[in-house]
Amino acid sequence: MADSGAPKRPVKQTEKLLSALQSLNDNPLSIVRDLQLGFVDGVNELTGILIGPDNSDYVGGHFRFSMRFPPQYPFVPPDFTILTAICHPNVDSRTGTACHDALLSTYDPHMTLKNLLTEIHNLLAQPNYDVPLENDTLEKTREKASEWTKSFAQPSQ
Repeated sequence: MADSGAPKRPVKQTEKLLSALQSLNDNPLSIVRDLQLGFVDGVNELTGILIGPDNSDYVGGHFRFSMRFPPQYPFVPPDFTILTAICHPNVDSRTGTACHDALLSTYDPHMTLKNLLTEIHNLLAQPNYDVPLENDTLEKTREKASEWTKSFAQPSQ
């Protein structure tokens, strides 16, 4: 049988992610909805909706996201992208890429999917305006974050 050249889904990684999703189905997080695992452009991709934290500039917001798991996962962290327009000092306004220690310097291969989603939710709850992303030209303020949440991140009717 000839090799089609198409990337093959990493079996062990997929099994680990499916197990993590089952665990989230059995004990759901109130901060995420509509989690779906797919295989896109040769990598596992988890999509869903992150719910804006209470008592934050993102309260009431429903933020579509994508987590892309490189072939080296869990030894390399997933890429987390917020697909909904968001005004956040630690999210690139052009690409939606989230910058969080849990995805960078403090990432640990033993972190569960539940931990990763909780950490990203915490990033919404506690944006770091003192250390914004470099090269992001959009001026980001708490007021603008709240306005954008009301304009772009409301649940579908």
